[in-house]
Amino acid sequence: MSIYKIDKSVVIEEKSLAHRREELYKLVNEIMDEHDLETLMLTTLTKIAFLDYLLGTDVKENKRLNSMLDVVNRNRNTCYTLSDLYIRL
Repeated sequence: MSIYKIDKSVVIEEKSLAHRREELYKLVNEIMDEHDLETLMLTTLTKIAFLDYLLGTDVKENKRLNSMLDVVNRNRNTCYTLSDLYIRL
């Protein structure tokens, strides 16, 4: 991940954010059936939503995250929604 400091600002490249988001999607797929890792999974889904926010994507429009959340809800008998993951600064 490339991080630059410019006049007390931090700039992170879009490519590195997108790559990190893809790695987090893979992690959710790997731990989806591990019921003892529910906190990790919810945290990971929230990180994905935050990366979408940083990339300028509205979380409520993210179809991929929404379908992954549907699968998680079916597998775990939960009822998480995209608004549960919504983070804004």
